[in-house]
Amino acid sequence: MFTGYGICYRLDAPELATALADDPTHWTCNAVEHCRRTVLDPEFPCLFGRKAMAARTCHVLFARARTAAADIARGAAQYIDLVRTAPAKARIGSPLLAFIQTDEHSTLAAQQTWAWSILQGMHALDPRPWPASLTQDPHDPQWAFCFNGMPLFVNMSFPGHRLMKSRHLGPHIVFVINPRENFDEVASANTSSGQGIRAKIRQRVAHYNDGVMPQTLGFFGQPDNFEWQQYQLHETGALEPQRCPFRADPAPHSNAENES
Repeated sequence: MFTGYGICYRLDAPELATALADDPTHWTCNAVEHCRRTVLDPEFPCLFGRKAMAARTCHVLFARARTAAADIARGAAQYIDLVRTAPAKARIGSPLLAFIQTDEHSTLAAQQTWAWSILQGMHALDPRPWPASLTQDPHDPQWAFCFNGMPLFVNMSFPGHRLMKSRHLGPHIVFVINPRENFDEVASANTSSGQGIRAKIRQRVAHYNDGVMPQTLGFFGQPDNFEWQQYQLHETGALEPQRCPFRADPAPHSNAENES
């Protein structure tokens, strides 16, 4: 029986290999292998993700459907404690992939609705208060989701995507979580090199998606850019929120360590 839920593992950790070896047919094994094959495809648009997957320097965690928010909150807190003091350049190759056990018969809209509720549940279990210097309003261009004291970017990938293939990493929902400032380090809107890197990746996204390009991709901080719209991408059959489904609690409580 798999017992590694809510634990942050580095992909090359012997402990992860041991946990997955107990049952090679378990959904966790299938999720990792499908994601690995997808990201290592030479056509996959995210160059940094491909590099991290090839080097096995990314981190992973697994969440049960019934306790998804608590499992991710536990593992994400571990991950952030690991990378908090590392220089931004050292963190670029170490994203966190949170695999969430997903009903194969659920629709894309249902998956996205659930994903936002999981993010809300994580917030309720945040072990640290939201940084006072950072806005809690998702409709402010300076907003980013914060957890354990760190601003993050949460890339939500769904098995229900058909057109946005770049956001389909297998049969289960995957949150690809990075510290927000990673992107400012490698792809800042304020540098020509950063703009060039983003342009190249977005060209690759369009190619990978057979010409379909998300309309909500922008640069952090620009007046017309809202990060939450990049967490969940749109296609036919997707959730269509007019406002961000996430709401910050001015004083979230912390029960993360007490959840199993």
